Amino acid sequence: EHPDDVEYMRQLKALPKKILKCREIVVKDVDLKRACQKQGKVHFSVACWNLSEYSRSGGLDNEAASLIHVFYEGKDERKVLNAFSSAGIDLEAAEAMPVDPNSPKKHEQQIMYAKECLFIQDESTWEEGKPLTPEEIKQRFQGRLKGQ
Repeated sequence: EHPDDVEYMRQLKALPKKILKCREIVVKDVDLKRACQKQGKVHFSVACWNLSEYSRSGGLDNEAASLIHVFYEGKDERKVLNAFSSAGIDLEAAEAMPVDPNSPKKHEQQIMYAKECLFIQDESTWEEGKPLTPEEIKQRFQGRLKGQ
């Protein structure tokens, strides 16, 4: 091991790591934007995976949706739940799970070490469950297809 790497790891392990809870929920992007306007005043971080318009919960424009993980410290739980509730998101319906301090997930480590609130968004678009059938796609995008 390179001496710089050893020193960096020693310093990293000395940093305070937040003990967090996480809730996973699928939300409309317009509602998520409203909830995240409170980020900073209310202490929480978000990891976001955009859903394809062909996903069961996805869509276009105001129907666009994402799967999110909301991270927060236990002391901030009520404020976080209220912030999402006021944006039309029932975060309380999602089970709160403790975040493993030794999690192998990069975004969870970033959030645990960060002093500020983070919003981490995946660049990819994801499918949620089984894809829509061709008939369901026609129904969803009726009126948007050319020649209709």
